[in-house]
Amino acid sequence: MLRPKGVPERRLYKRLRTNARETGESLDTTAGIKRAGPPQAVQKVRDNYYLVQVMLTASPSADWRRMFYETKHDAAAEFHPRSVEISGALMRFRLEPATVEQRVGMIDRWVEHANEKEAAMGNRNDDQRRKREELAREAEELGEWNVRWAKL
Repeated sequence: MLRPKGVPERRLYKRLRTNARETGESLDTTAGIKRAGPPQAVQKVRDNYYLVQVMLTASPSADWRRMFYETKHDAAAEFHPRSVEISGALMRFRLEPATVEQRVGMIDRWVEHANEKEAAMGNRNDDQRRKREELAREAEELGEWNVRWAKL
């Protein structure tokens, strides 16, 4: 979904959540972040060089951004993940019109890589959370027994 002109990103995301709630759908963030539309030129930087932005389906977390920026890339390439500015649910980068398809394809691969890494990390975090909960239950049970036995 492209952000209508004049609508702040936070309102757009709120609108997506509200629409999902009204239609009974869930706003699925487990599928990962995706490009929500085609690239759009927003500013001419210099002759034949433009600032381009791409809308994302959601605002990425700090961990996701870190994984996006840490994506391995071709060392010979002039375009690196760090060349992409992520602000809310927008990605901005500078390029020549002739390289748009190639660079958007690279960004799509980097986004997919960050989604895969975040999903793997999420599974690990779920396991860690379950382990912490189990340890907390055990500590509570031990505390209850210690209270009962305190006057023996």
